Amino acid sequence: MPTAYILIVFVLAIVLMIVLISKCHVNASIGILIAAIFLAIGLHTPWETIEDTINSGFSGTIKSVAIVIFLGCTMGTVLEKTGAAVTITKWAIGLVGDKNIIWAIALASFILGIPIFADTVVILLIPIVSLLAVRTGKSMMSYGTALYLGALVTVSLVPPTPGPVAAAALLHVHLGQAILWGLLVAIPSVIVATFYCIIFLNKEKVEPKQEFLKAASESEEMILPGLQKSLLPIIVPLVLILCNTAVSVALPGTGFSNFMAFIGSPLAALFTGCIISLTLTGKKWKTPEVLNKWVDEGVHAAAMPIIVTGMGGALATFVKNAGVADQIAEVVMKSSFPPHIIKRFLLKIQGFSLGISQ
Repeated sequence: MPTAYILIVFVLAIVLMIVLISKCHVNASIGILIAAIFLAIGLHTPWETIEDTINSGFSGTIKSVAIVIFLGCTMGTVLEKTGAAVTITKWAIGLVGDKNIIWAIALASFILGIPIFADTVVILLIPIVSLLAVRTGKSMMSYGTALYLGALVTVSLVPPTPGPVAAAALLHVHLGQAILWGLLVAIPSVIVATFYCIIFLNKEKVEPKQEFLKAASESEEMILPGLQKSLLPIIVPLVLILCNTAVSVALPGTGFSNFMAFIGSPLAALFTGCIISLTLTGKKWKTPEVLNKWVDEGVHAAAMPIIVTGMGGALATFVKNAGVADQIAEVVMKSSFPPHIIKRFLLKIQGFSLGISQ
């Protein structure tokens, strides 16, 4: 098939997916599936192989990320239910001082965005952020934006949230390296975003909603866990994964390296974080509410990202089989684009469908 035709079909499939999801409000998993079928037909994939290709792309993607996503969502549920998120926020406020509240908001949401979805972080913290806006006389446009951006950056870049985990799996990047590079990009991004909120979004005064202020006053009565207990479920899995990466480089092939390969694997590290998070529940950890109901909520939270990630893998399989990346490389190499931009663009082509899961 001509290169121009392949690229046109590819672009049309992506546009179709975006329109279905953003404009027609079709569920993301269905939108990606329709785009994958459209791409398969447009690229003249044999009819009898379309179903097998979708199934293999789906299963090949989720086999390495499904359990990790489930464990991450379960741990996030525990942090949400126990008030650990509020504890971390209050610690951040104490760390930077009352005059730098917006930096505390950004720091807290940055940390909580690692194990918890951005939307959930906003729902959890918007009451306390609203109360802080009243106390400091600042605009909710500034505080609310900093709250959302802090979590959105880490949930998009730093494992173990589903999007970065799935991207690392498709691009064959070790999760420890994905965490390091994710943090390297996320930290300056949040700093710049916070400065933007301070400089440009404080001019228009937006008052917080009364229901958020009411929720904040009610949460003041909640017994919160300690800071160390609140941070451990987040820090320990990251440390284990990073240690595994370091040991695999420093002591390859040794018994200790093999042991760390399991202990520092995403599955074992996140499962360890889930177990540690039970300390936040106190004596309630033995109850069916924690061991069953909260885990059920984690399953429900994980279901959608797992399905969307799998569908993204199916779509990516058709892209790979058709050699779309190779065709784009051929076109771009004939142009005057710098080589490093070409390389980054092709990496994006390989993992482009994963961001939708966020």
